[in-house]
Amino acid sequence: MSEETKALAGKLFNEVWALMDKEARSEDENYLMVHTAHASLYHWIQAGTPHNVYVGEWQLSRVYALLGNFDSCIYHGKRALQLCERNNFQGFALAYAYEALTRAYLVKGNKSECTKYLELALRETDKVQEKESKELLTKDLDELQHKIMIQFMN
Repeated sequence: MSEETKALAGKLFNEVWALMDKEARSEDENYLMVHTAHASLYHWIQAGTPHNVYVGEWQLSRVYALLGNFDSCIYHGKRALQLCERNNFQGFALAYAYEALTRAYLVKGNKSECTKYLELALRETDKVQEKESKELLTKDLDELQHKIMIQFMN
């Protein structure tokens, strides 16, 4: 059952990404995206590794950031960070935990916390050795930095 559960968790995770990547989602698709992300995390908790659970928490934080739901976004972002700390995840994983918190504080409109977590993410990016991972992370952080600049221009 464990391998089936892992496969289902991965399938659900990918379904969430497909919904996240849509230009315009309907309210029903947003609803489906939230619950599919929770279902994916549930299955990772049942059969995955601590890293899988971390990624599920991170994805939920990202989903809630897209929907502008600060409370749920920060909750899952903090859980992702706690999993990194508990399991000594560094580099790519830790940078993305900081990225999640940056997004959460962007939703909240808290410039100082946004900047704090973005700086932590950028610092952690320096530790990422794998080229494709570093490029993906850098692209996401650049996009986030741009959103921060636009939101807090005043």
